[in-house]
Amino acid sequence: MTVENQVEDQGVAPEVVGELYDQGTELLSALMGGSLHYGYWEDPADTGSMAEASGRMTDLMIGKLAVRRGLRVLDVGCGTGRPALQLARTTGAEVVGVTISREQVRLANLAAETDGLHGQVTFQHGDASDLAFAPDSFDAAWLFESLLHMPDPQHVLKQIATVLRPGGRLAIANLVQRTALTEAEETGLAGYLRMTGIASLAPLDDYPNLITNSGLVLDELVDVSDHSVRQTLECVGAGLVDAVIPEVARTAAASEALGQTRSVVEQFAATRGIGYALVVASKPMR
Repeated sequence: MTVENQVEDQGVAPEVVGELYDQGTELLSALMGGSLHYGYWEDPADTGSMAEASGRMTDLMIGKLAVRRGLRVLDVGCGTGRPALQLARTTGAEVVGVTISREQVRLANLAAETDGLHGQVTFQHGDASDLAFAPDSFDAAWLFESLLHMPDPQHVLKQIATVLRPGGRLAIANLVQRTALTEAEETGLAGYLRMTGIASLAPLDDYPNLITNSGLVLDELVDVSDHSVRQTLECVGAGLVDAVIPEVARTAAASEALGQTRSVVEQFAATRGIGYALVVASKPMR
């Protein structure tokens, strides 16, 4: 059984994901170093901070897009906007971010103003399954750990292919299924999927077909699991104990809820069949 099949029955609608992030963005951001995505450690034995590793993962994605000043980039599922702002500062490109969470739109636009990037970087409310942009209107796009929230990844990729200009690049960072899971792993994983609003988790081997069936060309598929998954989850688990619980768990109910959250994260960390991949694709020239 694949994770993709397992989660199809969850019915994770866009508005459910939006509500999840409306309520939990600031807590998740604190746990994950300011952004809402996994980190990258150059050496699997490195014990560097989550914030450093998160920035390093963003740098990897920026390198995959290879954009420059004068080009326009779409960030689908932009979260708090940190990766988009880093992209804009590094390359000079214009970035438009879209998220289903209105709270994330507010926080991201505030961050753009604070960083002096308002105008170059803008964020708006929108659904990735129904992008409100004209065809051929972006030079590049990325899905930074957001495709896993989409109930129909194929449809979303086709939407992005439509708004990309010919020759435009797409970069994807996503949790993936690397190997078949045991029954115990599937049971342990189910709680994490529910807690995080994950709607689809495609096997790594499915990505070539996902890309080509969307009208794109697969340029690169890199498994970076050993540089990311275990280290990120260890940082999140430690954060729940060292930083979050003392601040949040002021009642017995809150303390119990946070304890359950940590247990779910630990179960997910023990699921060895789950990994992390970077995918690069491009839209063919006409």
